Amino acid sequence: MRHLNLAVVLCLTLIAAAGGVFAQDVKAAANPAVAADGDFAFDLYAQLAKENDGKNMFFSPYSMSIALAMTAEGARGKTADEMGKVLRFPESVRRVGDESQLMPWKMDLIHAGLAELNGRFAAGPKPKQKEILAQIAELRAQLDEANKKANDSAKDQAQVGGDPALFQKAQDIAAKLNKLLPQVNQYELRVANSLWGENTYPFNPAYLDTINKYYKTGGGAYGVDYRTDFEGARAKINTWVEGQTNQRIKDMIPTGLVDKHTRLVLVNAIYFKGEWQSVFLEAETKEEDFHLGLQAAGKGTVRVPLMQGNVGAGYAAFKGDGTLFETPDQYTDDQAKQYPDAKGFQMLELPYKGGELSMVVLLPRSADGLAGLEKTLTAKKVAEWAGKLHSRTTDVFLPKFRLETRYDDMKSTLEAMGMPRAFSKDAEFDGMTLSVESKDKLHISQVLHKAFVEVNEKGTEAAAATAVVMMEAGAPPSMPFVPAFRADKPFVFAIRDVSTGTILFMGRMLNPKE
Repeated sequence: MRHLNLAVVLCLTLIAAAGGVFAQDVKAAANPAVAADGDFAFDLYAQLAKENDGKNMFFSPYSMSIALAMTAEGARGKTADEMGKVLRFPESVRRVGDESQLMPWKMDLIHAGLAELNGRFAAGPKPKQKEILAQIAELRAQLDEANKKANDSAKDQAQVGGDPALFQKAQDIAAKLNKLLPQVNQYELRVANSLWGENTYPFNPAYLDTINKYYKTGGGAYGVDYRTDFEGARAKINTWVEGQTNQRIKDMIPTGLVDKHTRLVLVNAIYFKGEWQSVFLEAETKEEDFHLGLQAAGKGTVRVPLMQGNVGAGYAAFKGDGTLFETPDQYTDDQAKQYPDAKGFQMLELPYKGGELSMVVLLPRSADGLAGLEKTLTAKKVAEWAGKLHSRTTDVFLPKFRLETRYDDMKSTLEAMGMPRAFSKDAEFDGMTLSVESKDKLHISQVLHKAFVEVNEKGTEAAAATAVVMMEAGAPPSMPFVPAFRADKPFVFAIRDVSTGTILFMGRMLNPKE
């Protein structure tokens, strides 16, 4: 029996960020969506790593989580149970009693958690940010006035060179201003969702209302004609995707992915653009060796532009067993006391302006150490390691890089993770529709994910999209020690929301030249 292309779920994410503290507040810890996103992120990383041996990786677990959560709202029975397990819904949202057989999860709690996160990301400046912006505006006015008075004094023939006190006052105001500027959100962050439904298909109004309530899809579904003009529908969705991701994600749905059997496309888009709290000077970027290691599809080294900067960052080092390595506060010429041995690794958190987002990098000491580190990665362990980060001046060396990834068979990935029923003719997505004949039953035919990231001296820009297609059926002693974080070898990186710990993007860099 042939099944319809019922639903294409797109999750789009564009981020150019700047960070903060790799932490999670008490309120965030109570949000089941945050916990689920973290566990799902590392599960998905592990599965993609198996399937992409020797390749760079980059994806948005947050995008995937939203796409599949919107899909799971319409799932029932075993299909819903499998999806919830793969998405790592916590036991606290599992239903008990007779109705748990049909609807195993309290989806309203998951949706409410994601809506809280989406609202946070889409919100304007926070109260503290508004206060800082007001202070900046006042200081700018004071600085303009102080500079005018100082310059006027220099024009006074009786005051050769100007009044030193006035110039000093201007410098003091400028110092206060310069201290505040890095604390301000200098980025744009927005979240958008939409549904694109076949005009003639009997969708369940309750399903559409629920998705709109939590994901702000515009009151329902955009009506399109998949039956007779599926290419026109595909073009409309792709255009929407491009617009929401600043043109970074193009041709998200390729030719042939939707056809006359498609009935619904669910889309999530996230856009973020910002700057590092401490930007890297372009003049300091140098071509240097990047050591490929055993995992990369090559041997030896490649020459890459390596950004360099003496910046304030969260830093910690760990031994091979994951326990903390005590990094000295004062300089010592004993290398063994400065850094862990070749089995250990370093962790760095680079904040973005405003302190609300950050990039975290996990760097093995050995060029061949990433595979071993990857095997230990879990949300719990990374959170524990993050709790050991100490804010300190660090000599950072980080490659400039640009990655574009496309995963056109996430179906096999998610099946391997434990949700095969959603892709079979036995799938139960009855919550999406009104009563329909068996020939009109729905299942997921394919899940696509496309992502983009660029890291440079100013900051980070990243974009991702997910589509779920458903078918019918060295210093002198006593000086402070400044650790060097030299990412000239394979590493893992993630972009996270500071206060909730939500992972927006995640990836690994094996070879910046690819």
